[in-house]
Amino acid sequence: MIKYDKRTGSFQVTDLGLVASHYYVTHTSMATYNEHLRPTMSDLELFRLFSISAEFKYINVRQEERQELEKLLEKVPVPVKESVEEASAKVNVLLQAHISRLRLDGFALAADMAYVTQSGARIARALFDIVLKRGWATLTEKCLQLAKMIDRRMWGTQSPLRQFKDIPEEIVKKMERKDFPMERLYDLNSQEIGELIGIPAMGKLVHRHVHQFPKLELTAHVQPITSSILKIELTITPDFQFDEKHHGKAEPFWILVQDVDGERILHHEYFILKQKFAEEDHVVTFTVPLFEPLHPQYFIRVISDRWIGSESVLPVSFRHLILPAKFSAHTELLDLQPIPLSDLKNRNFEALFAGQFKVFNPIQTQVFNAVYNNDSNVFIGAPTGSGKTVCAELAILRPL
Repeated sequence: MIKYDKRTGSFQVTDLGLVASHYYVTHTSMATYNEHLRPTMSDLELFRLFSISAEFKYINVRQEERQELEKLLEKVPVPVKESVEEASAKVNVLLQAHISRLRLDGFALAADMAYVTQSGARIARALFDIVLKRGWATLTEKCLQLAKMIDRRMWGTQSPLRQFKDIPEEIVKKMERKDFPMERLYDLNSQEIGELIGIPAMGKLVHRHVHQFPKLELTAHVQPITSSILKIELTITPDFQFDEKHHGKAEPFWILVQDVDGERILHHEYFILKQKFAEEDHVVTFTVPLFEPLHPQYFIRVISDRWIGSESVLPVSFRHLILPAKFSAHTELLDLQPIPLSDLKNRNFEALFAGQFKVFNPIQTQVFNAVYNNDSNVFIGAPTGSGKTVCAELAILRPL
């Protein structure tokens, strides 16, 4: 903020320290991430990296909080290596307590949790953007999963139906105890679902929400452009009931193309499914690189940006793929006798170049017949200063 000081007659910047502090925190966080990020990080390491972000450097462990933190440490699912006296352990525990919906007793601890959770989704999204651009497939999915868990306040191992507030928690817990896969619920009718959960009257409600959960069907057509570039035409078919109450006006998804090992992202794209087009097929076209030796297949994953458990995977096999023949990257420059200006057979044309040179250079000599004595289309690609302008002038002089 800038204030005018009447006593001194000058302007003063009052929160320059805050601005500098914010820049310092952001800068040091990036340095921390660059130092610790690795493609094969586990969930434990990812939570620890989150907890040592510079945004939390001023969080301290108070004496009166230690007992409650020790109790929370026993309840959170992801182990914390650090001692409860360390600030990073406190941040880690508070984040997991937020996701687990654990109740806090201390007011100061609740205030710190509010700060951690407010920064949580932003930091998780920042980590997601970093590893997405680095092409680390496994860690990209984990960071996106972490961001969604913070937003939804639930773990990825819990039933995806928890994301519907209309379903009573007791019903969801019953389904989690039965460990019934979400994919199998699509094949059951409302009566069968009611029998599964032991409450027939709730069968219709659960059945409706099962079919409102974002689910996509994928098909792909591949076409090689060159021996190293593959064109993929991906058809996305929504297979769920779009409800504005749960989905809003649109549902965002991430399209990820991974290599055969599922370790490297070859292409990523943001896809938005709008409500008014929710019953139509959507075609997304993009290109991906091919490598030698040719991989047996790629994997296309379409992951919801908001819903936990909403993911579609399509393997694209290259078993019967026929690649175009390879061509050399450039035309070989032939060792030809330089063509003199007299071959233009026009004194006026010769006069245009007489002050510059007496014979054409090797590139001009090689293309002379094509651009000056022929009406066919010609493409000339050569380094700067190799005489391409003269070649163009020869083509212009051709019809004169």
